[in-house]
Amino acid sequence: MISPSTSLNEQIKKLSEENLQLSKEILFLNKKIYKYIFWKKIYGVIKMIIIIILIVLPIIYLPIILKEYVYPYQELFQKIISINKQENNLLIDGQLQEVQKLLTPKQMEEILKKIPKTK
Repeated sequence: MISPSTSLNEQIKKLSEENLQLSKEILFLNKKIYKYIFWKKIYGVIKMIIIIILIVLPIIYLPIILKEYVYPYQELFQKIISINKQENNLLIDGQLQEVQKLLTPKQMEEILKKIPKTK
């Protein structure tokens, strides 16, 4: 049997040590990558929880807060709406009187017959 030369043994030993060193570096980098991915997932979950909280809390508390601020002005809004309705009624009455001046009673009756009645 032929024994391998010492230089070949040395080369194999040197290559295996280099391979071992590179494997250790790869393992170290993999651990860093796994930590990065882990913390990235944790950050994503925290971010999602914060977004959900920022959506849910206003939905729950906004009506309560709005009631406190809108209630004092509610009467004012109702008065403004009633004034607008009265003005519209007066405007319609004025227009109706102008139409009555232009048309005869018979013409008015014919027009009213053609208009469908609403409940």
